[in-house]
Amino acid sequence: MNGESPLEILIGETDQVNPAILLAEEFMRRNAADLLSADDVCRAETVLNEGRMEIETIRRQIAAFERSLPSPSIYTPRGF
Repeated sequence: MNGESPLEILIGETDQVNPAILLAEEFMRRNAADLLSADDVCRAETVLNEGRMEIETIRRQIAAFERSLPSPSIYTPRGF
């Protein structure tokens, strides 16, 4: 964690779409008559596992954030 607060960790994360959602969209755009190949199924398993790990990471970070003590900010938010 390098001494960062849970909020700093969440702020530092990159925004991205869960890869499982992108894969589902790709499969939905295919012709309904096209069957999934063995490679597609293998890729789907990999992507779903990656997506599951991302969700668990976010859950852990949110839990850590909820447990953290409130502290005043040294920054004034824009608009105040």
